[in-house]
Amino acid sequence: MRFTQFVLCGVMLLSACALRAMEKMADGVYAEFTTPRGTFVVELNYREAPMTVASFVGLAEGTIAPRNGQPFFTGLKWYRVVPGFVIQSGDPVRSAAAPGAELGDADDKAGHPFSFPDEFVPGLRHATAGVLSMANAGPDTNSTEFFLTLGDCTRLNYLHSVFGHVFTGLEIVAKIEPNDAFSIKILRIGEAGRAFRADEAAFQALAAKAAKYSGAPEAGPAAHFDDPDKLLPVDPPRAKNFNYKLANFERATGVKIVARLFAKSPAEAEDKVPGAYMRRLAEQVGVAQRGVFAAYFADEDDWRVWIGDELTAAFLGRPVTATDLGEGAALHQAKEAFFAAAKIQAAKYTEQARKLRDADHPILPADLVKYSTDALVDSLVLRFEPARRP
Repeated sequence: MRFTQFVLCGVMLLSACALRAMEKMADGVYAEFTTPRGTFVVELNYREAPMTVASFVGLAEGTIAPRNGQPFFTGLKWYRVVPGFVIQSGDPVRSAAAPGAELGDADDKAGHPFSFPDEFVPGLRHATAGVLSMANAGPDTNSTEFFLTLGDCTRLNYLHSVFGHVFTGLEIVAKIEPNDAFSIKILRIGEAGRAFRADEAAFQALAAKAAKYSGAPEAGPAAHFDDPDKLLPVDPPRAKNFNYKLANFERATGVKIVARLFAKSPAEAEDKVPGAYMRRLAEQVGVAQRGVFAAYFADEDDWRVWIGDELTAAFLGRPVTATDLGEGAALHQAKEAFFAAAKIQAAKYTEQARKLRDADHPILPADLVKYSTDALVDSLVLRFEPARRP
């Protein structure tokens, strides 16, 4: 498993929920989910993420990968429900299987008949409940599975492609229970919604133009992320996922962020001149001028960040002057505030984890490093992410 019905023909076919929603809907493409707990409507980001939306709509309407003469998204169940995190579905084969059943390669292929690239859009984030996003098994392995968030899932940014958000009925999403059956109806509102193409040809044309993953397949000294001293948990492979996130961020934005985790701080001789050690590391990975280099030193539980010369203004949020760069000046103060905020966020992640753990699964030192890295990396991503286009 990844982690991670027909076109509107007439108003009389719509549910009461959809009729109420239509009174407020702008022209566009929406998905109405009918569940035993009630009905909710999702607005699809068909302009920002047309490839992902075309796949979803095509699977729901039957124009892409139909099964036995019916739309692929027929007979779905919410087979993954993680309170406070996500509800997940999209694979009719898994939906039909008994809970906990082991599925083979043939079952997996039938439930995921094709794959397509990621479609990361700056500004489309997993920051709230009700975000619709793609499940996957790594870069460019999207297929049919999708999920809806049940809370702030910022840590999924640039790992999973966002393509919609709940428009009405958010309270219903939180009530979903494991193996609840549901159906999806696509609502095309206005001329723009009716004009959106979601057939095989349109989808394949969009997929062919999409930027493909070009980052390293594993964390390492030449990758965006490395954990040479194995400070992070390895099951699942956290370093690999941080590497994916940073490589995906560069793919989507052109901004390169590189991060390294070290067990020990630099020797006194290496660290004598303020900033020199970090600049040297940034030069080694090609981000001293344009890019960001972040390093964590476990013995001091300390983060340092080198902001490339061309990105300093973006970090400060204004043009840079010579007086901003001295010891204790504006750039130093901005970094200190940045680190303090990231530390608060790491503490929140830790507290969230404590509520989900039991005596048999205590929080280990490696977990704490992971939460700290989550907070720091995501803070950098959000700081340097381009503004969303209107």
